[in-house]
Amino acid sequence: MRGKAAALTAAVLAVVAAASSARAEVSMSTEVRPRQVEVNARFILQLRASASAGEQVGTPNLKLPPGITGSGPNIGQQSQISIVNGRMTQSVGISATWVLSASKPGKYKLGPVSIQTDQGVVSDRVVTVEVVPQGSLPAPLGGQPGTLDPFNMLRGMGGPGFPGFPDLDEQPAAPQLPELPSEFRVERPLDPIAFLRARAVPKKVVVGEQVTLGVYAYAGRGSFEPGVMGEPSRNDFLAFNLMEDARQLQGYQFDLEGQRWITAKIAEFALFPLKAGKLKAGEMTMGFVGRNYSRDPRGVERKSQAIEIRVVEPPLEGRPPGYKLGDVGTDYRLSVQVEPREVPAGGSVSVVAKLKGIGNLPYSLLVPEQHGVRFLEPQLVEQIAPQRGVVQGFRTFTYVVELSEPGERDLGEVTLPYWDPKAKGYAVARAALGVVKVTGSAKKPNVAGASRDPTPGARLRSLVTPPPKLSTTRAPARREWPAERNYWLVLLGLPLTTLLGFAIGDLFKKLRQRVAQRSGSLSAALEEALSQLTRAARAGDAAQTASAAERALFLSIEKGTGIKARGLLKAKLAETLTAANVPADAAEDAARLLDHCDELRFAGEAADLQQLATEARNACRRLGGK
Repeated sequence: MRGKAAALTAAVLAVVAAASSARAEVSMSTEVRPRQVEVNARFILQLRASASAGEQVGTPNLKLPPGITGSGPNIGQQSQISIVNGRMTQSVGISATWVLSASKPGKYKLGPVSIQTDQGVVSDRVVTVEVVPQGSLPAPLGGQPGTLDPFNMLRGMGGPGFPGFPDLDEQPAAPQLPELPSEFRVERPLDPIAFLRARAVPKKVVVGEQVTLGVYAYAGRGSFEPGVMGEPSRNDFLAFNLMEDARQLQGYQFDLEGQRWITAKIAEFALFPLKAGKLKAGEMTMGFVGRNYSRDPRGVERKSQAIEIRVVEPPLEGRPPGYKLGDVGTDYRLSVQVEPREVPAGGSVSVVAKLKGIGNLPYSLLVPEQHGVRFLEPQLVEQIAPQRGVVQGFRTFTYVVELSEPGERDLGEVTLPYWDPKAKGYAVARAALGVVKVTGSAKKPNVAGASRDPTPGARLRSLVTPPPKLSTTRAPARREWPAERNYWLVLLGLPLTTLLGFAIGDLFKKLRQRVAQRSGSLSAALEEALSQLTRAARAGDAAQTASAAERALFLSIEKGTGIKARGLLKAKLAETLTAANVPADAAEDAARLLDHCDELRFAGEAADLQQLATEARNACRRLGGK
């Protein structure tokens, strides 16, 4: 029976685990650039789709409205590594690019793009492009001699990462070209027409140290426009795009071996190696399109050669206790907040540790271990982004700390041992947690004392003392208990039933504890997200306001319904929330706000951020988050 009880407990656990598992979804992102073009000017629509490793992603299908024509898709395979709450996951997917043009003015809705996957057909959002009559957009402006401004000089293909250049044959050459920056210099042309070159700095690093990877285009036959381009390979690295926030891209002219060349940086990433070894990155393809190259929208395709980067582990000598491979950065600083400072025995306090510095900030800290103090798993909130080519920012760790022993408790300190590549040595970031007063007394287990008969001898004497007079009534036949079936059922069944009851009771107790812990962590994370939303809206930062509002909405949905909405297609979000007993208008409002956050982050347009913050807070309250 003990085996059956254990089996029943395992079955209950399996049912609970199955109910809590989430179905993996395919992630899709569609963008069009530029968003405003002239009639017959070419523009690009690009789809990125990814899924967990092992999932199959099919060929995408794009629906075009009347008046829009084009070619494609050009499909490239992608592999990406990401880390969320300290867990590393790998995803695979595709990048599909169409080159399109419109025959008449108007606003055109493109898509949605659909893909066949293992889960069926999935679709992304519709995107819009505005087509204006020819000559409506401002004419390109000239730059300084020898320096080319891709934003001003490109017509019909504008946008970061797509430099265009004027026809050099139609402009007089400058008497003397300015000095070419060192990162663009080459000893000799790799191809007489056009070529791509990858560059990594530095080429030897430790695991977790930043490597800056750049890819440069070189054109030797005058004006060109980029055709379909892929992304540089970086399979063994965590990557941050350094050109997403670029306000101005510059191209340069220079002479090499008697030939005039044009060059521009077309991609730049901050890479963080995830393992030691000789790793490769930087292989990328792009088409050169132009009068002297090719009339094909795909252009004359060129590919850059991958760069080998040597990655080693930091030295063992001087390594501090608790150091984790990959914890690398510069000027890491820790600060903490502990609230409240007085709690009853069995209560808990909130510890918010904030780590700031330069680098890919670690996902875990070392917390003190002592009797009567228990740190639960932290909730993470981060703001990490490239600034002037260097990844930096902060990450907060919100812990719930349970205190069971009364007295003045010094919680110790939170630490982070790390390798500083700038100082070429180890360092330890520290923050003292201080003292917390725990009132009351420790809970003691209730020990039931055995009840004693005040006169045990009287009961024993009654068993051996004969009655004063014997009865003449015949006593009934005596039945022995061991001969009764119910006796054995009670004798064997009661302990087994008790054991099963204890097992089920422990199971549900643990489940309740986990739910309570999760609820506390979600509440702390939600408070932090709403605080960030208020600060970002007040500062007028559209991107941070959108990110904070989105994070608060997702946390409110999870706290109120238990649904992890980040794994859902946004087209199905309102339907899923309604099925979880969320009012239909609240579900639709949440889906609308999430779509608005996406548009605001992508477009970066001016908006009433205070209005968005107010609507987001109201939506969180209706969803049950606050």
